[in-house]
Amino acid sequence: MQPMPPEAPAEETKNVADSGRTLCPVCNCRMSPLYEIRRFDPPLDIWKCAGCALQSNLTRPDNLGELYSEGYYTGEADYTYEDERKNEAANDQVWQARLKTIQKTNPAPASFLDVGCSFGGFVEAASRAGYAARGLDLSHFAVQEGRKRGRDLYCGPVDEPTFPAEDFNVITLIEVMEHLPDPARAARTFHHWLKPGGLLLIQTANFDGLQAKREGPDYHYYLPGHLFYYSAANLKRLLAVAGFRRFKLYRPVDFPLAAKLRKMKLQSAPQSPGFQRLLRTSMYHLKGRMALGDFALTSSMVLYAWK
Repeated sequence: MQPMPPEAPAEETKNVADSGRTLCPVCNCRMSPLYEIRRFDPPLDIWKCAGCALQSNLTRPDNLGELYSEGYYTGEADYTYEDERKNEAANDQVWQARLKTIQKTNPAPASFLDVGCSFGGFVEAASRAGYAARGLDLSHFAVQEGRKRGRDLYCGPVDEPTFPAEDFNVITLIEVMEHLPDPARAARTFHHWLKPGGLLLIQTANFDGLQAKREGPDYHYYLPGHLFYYSAANLKRLLAVAGFRRFKLYRPVDFPLAAKLRKMKLQSAPQSPGFQRLLRTSMYHLKGRMALGDFALTSSMVLYAWK
């Protein structure tokens, strides 16, 4: 069975005003209104589960693929992301450091999939590290641009038919899980795609962290394309129901501070990051390591889950 070609249609979702969207996909409890975030047009309608505290953004377009057009990457849309093509050398400092952590339990050569791969920079880094690496993204623009660079990228949804069963040893989602419209289905799909002993890596925000709780509706992670907001506890619960059995939680991230500082120094910017910015980043990293159970001072986390 072959993966879907780049011409695969973008994943569509219906308007989420229906009552089914107010049932929690983790524990099936009823969700209730939490915030209306008015710094966006239309405002974000945030609901929260009474059982496991998962949060959901009910303000969504009918076609999620519309969010990730060329303007999303070039800064011309209302909702944008960085153009990774401009900073691949800087980002590679973090990519290579992360791959060293992955290698400890799931070494190359092995099959590797980066979900939400954008232009495929992390796919290229994994290939250089010895993995048979591929990427998947909903954006036709990003996939086509990445393929021009010779990267093995596919355009399509997170859905079981996209790839064969037990096709990968490693699947990564770097700031992507929050974009997926059906978390339970996604978790089952990742489990289906992974070989026995395969690793799923998810980096997202931890809404049990003090940072998210203190900032409330002003927290920067509330964005139009972010559809669900997790804690370490409910994310583990979601994956356990899908069949994952072993977990390791990293806070704030799964790579050393030194890699982040090297990235900052190499990033294209009008001026170097400066001592104060480097100090703030260092302090944030150290605060992120101060945690007890699922609680932490910051809201950065990376969860490793094995099949």
